[in-house]
Amino acid sequence: MNREDPENPCTIMAADADTIEVLVTAKNKSNNEAYSPKMSDLHPLDSFVGLQHQLPSRFKVFFVTLAFIAVAYVAFFASSLSASTASLSRNVDSANYTRTRSLVAPETAPPNDTLKSCPKWEAFDVKKQGDKDFSSSCKLVKQLPNFEVTLCQSMRECGQGYFLIKRLDLAKCNAFMARSIAWEPKFDAWMKKEIGPDAFVITFSGPQRLAPSDWRHMGDCLYKHPYRLTNTGNYTVSIMHTHDNFEALQERERTWQRVVNQPLLENHPLDVCSGHCTPFYTDEVEKMVLPVCDRFKAAHGVFLGSVEGRMLEREKYKVENYKIPYYWVPLGCKFDQLFELGSDNDCHNKNHSIKFFGDSQVRVSWDITDRRLSGTKEPLKNNVREGGRANFYFGDASKNKHWLESDPERVEPAWERDRAPRRTRLEFAGRDGHLGWFSADYMHNPEYEREGHSGAEAETNGIDRKLKVFDSILFNTGMWPMSGIRDGGHFTAARYRAMLFWIAESLMEIQHRRPTMKREPLTLVWHGLSAFPLTKAKDIDGDAKKRKDWRNPYRLKLWSDIADEVFAGHYSLRVRRINSFDMTLPFIFDSPDGGHFYMTPAVEAETDEILHKLNICEATFP
Repeated sequence: MNREDPENPCTIMAADADTIEVLVTAKNKSNNEAYSPKMSDLHPLDSFVGLQHQLPSRFKVFFVTLAFIAVAYVAFFASSLSASTASLSRNVDSANYTRTRSLVAPETAPPNDTLKSCPKWEAFDVKKQGDKDFSSSCKLVKQLPNFEVTLCQSMRECGQGYFLIKRLDLAKCNAFMARSIAWEPKFDAWMKKEIGPDAFVITFSGPQRLAPSDWRHMGDCLYKHPYRLTNTGNYTVSIMHTHDNFEALQERERTWQRVVNQPLLENHPLDVCSGHCTPFYTDEVEKMVLPVCDRFKAAHGVFLGSVEGRMLEREKYKVENYKIPYYWVPLGCKFDQLFELGSDNDCHNKNHSIKFFGDSQVRVSWDITDRRLSGTKEPLKNNVREGGRANFYFGDASKNKHWLESDPERVEPAWERDRAPRRTRLEFAGRDGHLGWFSADYMHNPEYEREGHSGAEAETNGIDRKLKVFDSILFNTGMWPMSGIRDGGHFTAARYRAMLFWIAESLMEIQHRRPTMKREPLTLVWHGLSAFPLTKAKDIDGDAKKRKDWRNPYRLKLWSDIADEVFAGHYSLRVRRINSFDMTLPFIFDSPDGGHFYMTPAVEAETDEILHKLNICEATFP
């Protein structure tokens, strides 16, 4: 239908996919012609700019503005599509998968007899650390038939360096690089350029436990693995070659991942300035005057070695429980509410209701958070069955009890329901835990059916109403999309990113409708993706080959970066983010069941940040 506005000297006609017709009705001119440029014949911007010269001045402003908006939208959409698998840790131009690393000059030698600078208690930029060039101080540490391992260390800074791992058979490298590994050509080329066909895990043990998660392919199967250790002392370093031929990342062949698991370096000694630097201890860090950690960005921390006589009280029982003497501490900042043994029980009077959604990694986090809020030292000793959970916590510690599998699902005590509640409510979604609400299609999904009745909840849907009673949700998704075919997995990175955008958009709609129900916007916390223990060759049996599980540290790192990019990019959604991958990667060889991290220090680190991000105490900063 055409509509002419008597106040506007232009009439806009209907448009189809190939043509935009603009009927110019210049009332005050004798030449009253219709102009119909073919958009496919012109550059998108040229077509609008050429046309605007024939239009009255008032319409010129509108049309040029519209043109720039349209071009910007197309550019954004294109870059979003291409960015579907661009890892932030490698500083990638997400539209073109091009390398954008800054060029750093090689480090120069300091004056003679100059001691290296001791580490500071500060966070640092992992990407910039990886750009540093210590090529003037390298030495070969291991020669193998198929690889050589070189260590390059800073001549000026303690604990900074990188390992160079080089595949010696260039013909085999070229054969690997010729393999088609992704459906999208640009992503295929990007993975070959930036990541390479081989996968490794490097672990430092000693005064600090570290497994660096930034790795780079320098070309021709030469790999750079940067590290930065905050604590000084004597370490051992181990390097495991886990996959070759892009088995860790390939997306085209629907097959089980073939593992290598060849040790390249085992317990190699490394002295990090033990002679002149004093190491950090947890009791010393506790006394530092530090700002409160950011509640939106993921915290950057380290697992310090636990030393008898220098441990915190809350650290002692964890070391006793897990028998792994490391304790995670954020760098350069502090958490302000840990709920250790009832320390923040007054905050339960704030009446927060919290829902956890996600896979079994989130279920384990729920169990650990439940124990923390109930004030017990009892560890989680096994991966408790799938299913919903609910618990309530009060200012009076005598009323608090952690959830047990043998208990029926708890309901709120009647004496609390009958008056204004003063408690914290914590639930896990159970069968709904895998984000089916958000990741399923709108079409024919009953959860998205809106009820058009009048009143406070007009135009809300099933999800809105299910979340109405909650103040905060913690969520993740990734393990099942990455798992085997028969478990609904084998997502490509692009498909995973598209699902995250769908989730983000769904959450934005939910937030937008919350005022309709007279509710404040939800506090949203992204749990992050945990690492995953290495698949062992002996475990690749007939059933494993049928399941074709794709989960491994390399793919999870890539997806973790994609998720951080997506949720950090949705500024209006204000998602609070946790980097579970970096917290769990150092303990992939300590998993008690080959899939989770209970009975390791990693789950306590996750819980520390979960409670900081939830902000149950309603601290006003930062």
